[in-house]
Amino acid sequence: MELLQLRYFRSAALLGNFTKAAQKHMIPQSAISKTIRKLEDELGCELFDRQGKRISLNENGQIFLKKVDQALQILDSGIKELQPKELRMIRVYVQGGIRFVPDLVAAFEKTYPDSKIVSYQGEPVLILGEEYDFTLIQLPIDESVFHYKILMEDEIMLAAPSDSKYARKQEISLSALCNEKFISFCKGNQLRALSDRLCMEQGFCPNIIFEANEAPVFRSMIEANTGLALVPFTSWNTLKSDRVTLIPLKTHPKRRLALAWKKPLILSEDKQLFLDFTINWFAQFS
Repeated sequence: MELLQLRYFRSAALLGNFTKAAQKHMIPQSAISKTIRKLEDELGCELFDRQGKRISLNENGQIFLKKVDQALQILDSGIKELQPKELRMIRVYVQGGIRFVPDLVAAFEKTYPDSKIVSYQGEPVLILGEEYDFTLIQLPIDESVFHYKILMEDEIMLAAPSDSKYARKQEISLSALCNEKFISFCKGNQLRALSDRLCMEQGFCPNIIFEANEAPVFRSMIEANTGLALVPFTSWNTLKSDRVTLIPLKTHPKRRLALAWKKPLILSEDKQLFLDFTINWFAQFS
C-alpha cells in the first residue's frame, strides 16, 4: 500500500468524482481509477459504488476513509515538523518613532522566532522586492489612503543643558525662546515639521543653527550648550542624559505616533499578529 494511493482515494472520496480528483492531482483520470482499483484489490473489497461516471463511498469506503484521514493527518503533521519553518516577513517603513524600533523588533522576534521584521527609513521604496506592509508614522495622515492605529501620545518638551537658566523652570512658554538658538531635525523629518509649526504658532521662526536626525547627536550638541531643542519626552528618555534637562512647555503639545497600512491591504494572520503585538507593546508608555 502506497501513500499516493491513500491520497488519491481521499480526494476521490471527498470530491465524489474520479475526474475532479485527477484534476486536483494533475494526473490523467485513468491513473486515479487504476490506483484506486489496485488499492481495492489489496484490501480485498470495493470502496466505492460505481454508477457509470458517478461514484459514492460504500460502507467499506466510509470506514476506510476515517482511518485514512487519521493516518494522513499524522503523517502530514510529521512532515511539516521536519521541514524548515518559513520566516514570516513583515516590512515596516519607519517615518517616525525610530528610537522605539530596535526594542520593538527584538521583543517581537523573541516572542515569535519564526518571524522577521525588516525596517527601512528614508524614501519609500520596495523592501526586498515588495512594498512595505506597515508604516510607523506621526499623525496626521491621509485617511483616504491609510488605515491606522494610534500607538502613543508623546509630549514635546524643551531640551536644555542642565546648567542653563531654563533647567530650573517647572514649565516654559515657547514664545519666550524666540531669540534662542535651536538644534533641530533635518528638513523632511516629521518631528522637524512639528517643531517648526509649534514655533510658528507662537509667532516666530526658530533660529536653527544645526540640523541632525540622530538623538545622540542632539544630546551631545545640547550638552555642549550649543543650542536648545524640541524633543518628544518618551523617545528622548531612551537616551537619558544627566547633563540635559527636559522642561514642559506651557501648551503641553503632543505628537501622536501610529502604525498605518494602506487600505487595499487585507491583513493576513501574521500581519494582524504584528499589529496587535505592536499596540500592546506601546501600551507600556501610556
